[in-house]
Amino acid sequence: MPQFDLRGIHAAKYVNTAGVISYTNRQKVGDAMVANLELRYAEGRLYAESALAEYLRKAVGGTISLGVKYIKSAAQQLMFGSASKSRVIEYTPAGSSTTATASVEGLAIGAKTQGQYVGVAFYAPDMVDGVEKFTCVKISKALFGPPSMQLQTAGENIQFNTPTTSGEFMADDSTTQNLIEVAIADTEEQAIAWVEAVLT
Repeated sequence: MPQFDLRGIHAAKYVNTAGVISYTNRQKVGDAMVANLELRYAEGRLYAESALAEYLRKAVGGTISLGVKYIKSAAQQLMFGSASKSRVIEYTPAGSSTTATASVEGLAIGAKTQGQYVGVAFYAPDMVDGVEKFTCVKISKALFGPPSMQLQTAGENIQFNTPTTSGEFMADDSTTQNLIEVAIADTEEQAIAWVEAVLT
């Protein structure tokens, strides 16, 4: 199925209740740009009579990268454990000779800041036998870190720098040890509802 777009990246807090998995505090991560998933495998080879007799390969987790226009504050607090921080500043407005005060809201990450496990879901429009469908994807359990920053001054050509957060995903704590769930929806409305449903 050739996907040609990406939409609706959401994350929600992962909750394990004696092997029953649920999610709370679903947040939109940001306006979707890119999602990359790379599975990691455990492999085993058994040789007998000078030849490969058995081969075993099992998916055990992987890496995930999400690129968005900007990561929303609520999503940063959910995924990275960022703390909100407010500062009152004094400044001189342009064209004025008197000072003013303002409260500037921000987020802080410290050496002891720790993210939490989240579930992630999104959908991608695609074509199936000439008909537009929507591939829906859910990652059951993932842990992300804050994105790196790469900033540069503007020159003759404007270049946008957008955040990409990366992390690891692994099997959840259910008896089936789910990693990834993929579904095909007929309409975008169904895809949106699917993303909401799997993160509850």
